[in-house]
Amino acid sequence: MKVVKKFGLLFFSFLIISTLAIAQKNPSANADKAFETFQYKIAANLYKKAYPKIKKNRVEKQRVLFRLAECYYMSEDLKRAEQQYIRLEKVNYQKDNPQIFLRLADLYRLKKDYPKALTYYQKYKAAAPKDPRTDDRIESCTLAPQWINNPTRHEVENMKRFNSAQSDWSPAWGVPSKENQIVFSSSREGSTGKKEDGWSGQFFSDLYVSNRPKSKLSDFPGEWTQPVSIDEEGKVNSPANEGEATFNPKGTTMYFTRCPDEKKTLSHCKIYQVTRKGRSWGDAEEIKIFGADSFDCVHPAITSDELTIYFASDMPGTMGGFDIWAISRSKKSKPFGDPVNLGNGVNSYDHEMFPSLEDDSTLYFASKGHVGLGGYDIFKSVKTGDQWSKAENLKYPINSEADDYGIIFDHTEVFDPVSGFAFIEKGYFTSNRPGGHGMDDIWTFKLRPLMFTLAGFIKDSVTLQYVDGATVTITASDGSTYKTTTDIRGYYSFDKYKILGEKTYEMLVQKKGYYENDNCKGRETTVGLTENKDLKRDFVINPIPKDPIVLPDILYDLAKWDLKPQYQDSLRGLLKIMQDNPTLVIELRSHTDFRPIPMTNDTLSQRRAESCVQFLIDEGIDPERLVARGYAERVPRTLERDMNRRGVTFKKGTVLTREFIENLKTTNEKEAAHDLNRRTEFRILRDDYIPKEGKQIIDDSKPLVSIVSQRTLPVETDDQLVYGTCYANSKTLEFLIEPGVEKLTISHEQAMKFLKEMIIKVSDFDKKEEAIVKEDGSIKDGEKLYLNTLTVGDDVLENVEIKVVKGQKEPIIFGSKTFENEFGKYTVDKAQQMLIFAK
Repeated sequence: MKVVKKFGLLFFSFLIISTLAIAQKNPSANADKAFETFQYKIAANLYKKAYPKIKKNRVEKQRVLFRLAECYYMSEDLKRAEQQYIRLEKVNYQKDNPQIFLRLADLYRLKKDYPKALTYYQKYKAAAPKDPRTDDRIESCTLAPQWINNPTRHEVENMKRFNSAQSDWSPAWGVPSKENQIVFSSSREGSTGKKEDGWSGQFFSDLYVSNRPKSKLSDFPGEWTQPVSIDEEGKVNSPANEGEATFNPKGTTMYFTRCPDEKKTLSHCKIYQVTRKGRSWGDAEEIKIFGADSFDCVHPAITSDELTIYFASDMPGTMGGFDIWAISRSKKSKPFGDPVNLGNGVNSYDHEMFPSLEDDSTLYFASKGHVGLGGYDIFKSVKTGDQWSKAENLKYPINSEADDYGIIFDHTEVFDPVSGFAFIEKGYFTSNRPGGHGMDDIWTFKLRPLMFTLAGFIKDSVTLQYVDGATVTITASDGSTYKTTTDIRGYYSFDKYKILGEKTYEMLVQKKGYYENDNCKGRETTVGLTENKDLKRDFVINPIPKDPIVLPDILYDLAKWDLKPQYQDSLRGLLKIMQDNPTLVIELRSHTDFRPIPMTNDTLSQRRAESCVQFLIDEGIDPERLVARGYAERVPRTLERDMNRRGVTFKKGTVLTREFIENLKTTNEKEAAHDLNRRTEFRILRDDYIPKEGKQIIDDSKPLVSIVSQRTLPVETDDQLVYGTCYANSKTLEFLIEPGVEKLTISHEQAMKFLKEMIIKVSDFDKKEEAIVKEDGSIKDGEKLYLNTLTVGDDVLENVEIKVVKGQKEPIIFGSKTFENEFGKYTVDKAQQMLIFAK
């Protein structure tokens, strides 16, 4: 990994000449001088030459071997470094310097051998318990394998276009406002500085630039031009080391690191500023930082207003080796103020370097001290007020067991070819992980958008058959709404374009002839999901029954009708059905047993039904949605299942008639039968009620409940013609009884309306698709179709064959003979405008 460049070969040559006399007395003196001036490649060679001359001095020999191991470690010759440290361990050098335990632990962590690394960290902690760096490294040995085994969804790839056989690092946007140019550091062959860096053994580094034309942005990272030197005039790139640049938004001012190569001078790396003049750069000027003359200040990151620079330095006040600091100014024309350390949320007891900024308030940087995977890891910290949050590791695979640093983000909109959506995030960073082209390389990272779908099946709760033609509506937390319908398999689905990340979807299933209750509702969410997922949600929906439904027991005192509070819960289910289904109109039916009481059973059943109706009205149900009737004892109960009352079991199909009950043997059996006959039940009449707005005014003069002493039907008459109301597939229609004929027809106009509203389907026609005119989709005259239900009064017909007739005015016409065949003989009371069925 590229770190701070200290000195060049010229300075080292001066050291050799000036210390020649000392070297004659101390064979390792020149090596020590090179080591102490961070020229590790040179120092290693000198130590190897000095070693044969000091072999008889055990103490000096071990010291030189340790220094040689350190040279290999610092110049990233890790295989040789490990060999040297192990060699030292075998001669018990750790007794004098337990540092070798820490180095070996770090080396094994770089090799992802976390168990072995943990062993050496524990040895080092026992030998040096006061070193604050150890605990986080021990924790890293536990967390790192977990992160590697559970990676983030980021994808990383070597950016071959930028990389050379040497080191290439720290990409930065040359024009941040456009993000079409990247400037990076490189020690590649051909750089301005022709010397070899004494630390790394590579060429001195320069700044290079590459451009991305807009026309080449169809994919990420797109096509970039061949990197070239950022300038050919020597204003920026010099014979010394240059690197780690940052720019103002327009790219007209650059801040960068320069490590001078000055003879006979102990120099330090500093931050420089240079301004573009036309196509050329002006003269670079050092940014003076108070108190840092004798220390390194490197790796600048400038805010968009150019008023604050974040940088790395080893100046006094650091917590570890290098810390992240900040300097600010009130205006661009003013000098920067005193440096401020960012504190322990960002900095640790080891090195923090290579800061970069997102939106001026999110800091990315590299650290060796916080819990990580191996070498330097990239961390994130967010500024709130004057405080920085605790550093957050970006985890694997952006971070690896190697050194990872120098990250920038690409905000251009590029669509992922896999999902069809824009990438969530993408950008560039530096790593010396395996699989690179050179030593330190520039890599790309990208995070594809998450893809979600939502699908499931709809079943009928009674038949357990799949329901086709059901409408499934989803409403997202942002208000967007989508609908689909189930196919013949009862299957529905919403694709990735409708199910988006970080949204919660309320679901509703609707189908003619089915309740809208809790079984029709659902909720699915993508909030917090971090992986692609196909959401599944099945529904089992309840059909509206055609026969009356007996409500849970509502018990009354003898000859009483007031609804006791403890039995109001029996009506709560019906109340919820009506609240959830505001278009339903129901008939509420109350029955008594046949035993005589002081008042008539008609009156008692009427008052009991009335108490139930009043409860529903008090709870907000419109009276117009309630058709309540008292049947007294005239409709004995038919049991739909085996039932037990008072210890007596009655079998399914039993009809509790007077004759049946009187033939029972015991009083207990008769009382049990009477209990079952006394009941309140409801039946769905239709589902096309139009809810009214505002509070309803109840007409107290109208009776809430009518007494049914025999089957009747309100009608209107015109001479020999009778008009009434029926319900076809739960829709209210007017019908005509035509005397003397046998037929059942529906007008073409009404049939077309039903078809367009999906109340009937093509599959309901006898001839299926052949019943439809291909050219305009109209129904052919005379075609037969089948209605699911046709209700007249209390009678419900199922699977009713009816003929479509063009030119018919009335929606439905019954021939009088057909009407009698289906519903029984009748007479018409014209004075009362009532059709009365024969008993």
